[in-house]
Amino acid sequence: MAAMAETRDRPEIRFHDEISSGWETLHRSRTFKARTAAMFGLLGNTDLNGQRWLDAGCGTGTLSRLLAARGCDVTGVDASAEMIAVARGRPADSTPAERLAFRQIPTIASLPFADRSFDGVLCASVLEYVPDAPQCLAQIHRVLRPGGLLLVSIPNRGSLLRRGYKLAYAASSRLSARPLFRYLAFSKFDTSPAAMQAMLRQHGLAMLDSSFAGSPLPPALDRRAAVGTLINILARRDD
Repeated sequence: MAAMAETRDRPEIRFHDEISSGWETLHRSRTFKARTAAMFGLLGNTDLNGQRWLDAGCGTGTLSRLLAARGCDVTGVDASAEMIAVARGRPADSTPAERLAFRQIPTIASLPFADRSFDGVLCASVLEYVPDAPQCLAQIHRVLRPGGLLLVSIPNRGSLLRRGYKLAYAASSRLSARPLFRYLAFSKFDTSPAAMQAMLRQHGLAMLDSSFAGSPLPPALDRRAAVGTLINILARRDD
C-alpha cells in the first residue's frame, strides 16, 4: 500500500494516468506509427519466436502486442494504474491472450523479477520520466540473460525540434495552466548517442545499432540527427 501511495504522489504518474484514455488513439497517429516503425526496424528480421520479453513502461500495451505478434511471451509493467487498466481491458485481437501479461509496479528502477529472466527488454520513451535512469539500466541488465537484447528510445538532446518544443512549453506555461507540449514538465532526461552508448557500456550493455525518429516531419528529415526527437537504440547484454 505504501508503494502505491508513493506512485500516486508522483506528478509524472498522475500525468500518465490522465492521458491513458487517449493513448491508443495517439499510437494510431501517423507520427507515432512512424516512430514505432523506426524503433522496431532496428530488430530487422531477428527471430523472436518463443522468447520472453519485458516491456518496461508498457503504457496501454501497444508495443507489447507488437512483440507478441512476433511470437514473444511479453510481460508489460507500468507505474500508471490507469495505463495498466487500459492494457488489460483492450478487446482481443489477433494476438494470443496467453502471450501477454500486464502488471502495475512502482518503478522500473526496482524490477520484481529474478536475474536473467528475459531474452529481451523493450523500454520505449520511459527513461526521460524517471529520476534515476542509470539505476533503471542496471535493473534491465540484471533481468536480461547474457546476450539478451535491449530496444530503447530516449529523447535526442541534439534535436532542434525538441529544443523548439521546450521553448514553446516554457513560453506557454507562463500563460496557461495547460501549456503546449505539457509532457515536457515531466520529460527531463535527454542525451546524445555517444553519451548513451557510454552509459550503456557502464551497465554491461553494448550498443549494436541506432536511429533517429519521433518528429511529425517526413522520414527523410525525421531520421536526421538534428531533427528526430528520439534516439532509438538496439543494445545487447555483453557479459
